[in-house]
Amino acid sequence: MNKYNKWLTVLLGVLMTGNIAAQTQYITDVNYVPMRTGPGNEYRIIHRGLRTGTALVLLEEDAGSGFSRVRNGDQEGFVPTQYLMDNPPASRQLPVALERVSKVEADNLALEKILSERDGQLRDATLELNKAEERWQQQQVEMKRLVDISAKPIAIEQRNQQLVEENAQLKNQLQVLEVENRQLAKDTSLRWYLFGGGTIVLGILLGVFLPMLKLRKKESDWV
Repeated sequence: MNKYNKWLTVLLGVLMTGNIAAQTQYITDVNYVPMRTGPGNEYRIIHRGLRTGTALVLLEEDAGSGFSRVRNGDQEGFVPTQYLMDNPPASRQLPVALERVSKVEADNLALEKILSERDGQLRDATLELNKAEERWQQQQVEMKRLVDISAKPIAIEQRNQQLVEENAQLKNQLQVLEVENRQLAKDTSLRWYLFGGGTIVLGILLGVFLPMLKLRKKESDWV
C-alpha cells in the first residue's frame, strides 16, 4: 500500500511537472540556499549559497521530493521548493519600492513646478483679460462721446435746414405783403385822385352855380 502511494505521488509529480512552464522564481528571505545535483539532500552540492532574492528559472517541480529543478545563469540544479516564491522577497522589493517612491516624488515635484508655471500663466492671462476689459469699457465711453459729438453737427444741420426753410417761407410772405402793399398804395392813390378830382369838379360846379344863385336872388329882391 505504501509502495502504491509512493508511485501515485511520483505520478502526480510528473503530471504537475509537465504542466509547469519555465518561469522566474526567487529565493525567499533566508541567508543562503544550496543547489544540488539531484532532488534530495543526499545529492552533491554544486552551489553552496544562492543568496536571498536570487532570480532562478524554474524548469520543473518534483512534488514528491519537495525539490525543484532550476537554472541559475548557465548552471542547472535542484533546490528545496519551500525556498522558492513567485515574487521577489521584501528585502529585494524594498529598494525597488523606494526607487519608485523617489521617482513618484520627482514626478510630483515636476508636476508641482508645471502647475506653478500654469498658475502664473493663468494669473497673467487673467490680468491681461482685466486690462482688455478696462480698455473695452474706455473704448465704449469714447465711442459714446464721439457719437454724441457727431450727433450735434447733425442736429445743427437739421436746425439750419429748418431755419432756411422758415426764412424762405418768410421771404415768400414778405413778397406777398409787398405786392399787397403796392396794390394797397395804388388803391389809396386812386382814391385820393378820385377824391381830388371830385373836389375840383365840385368847386367848378359851385363856381358856376353860386353866381347864378346870387343873381337870381338879386332879381328876386328887385321885383
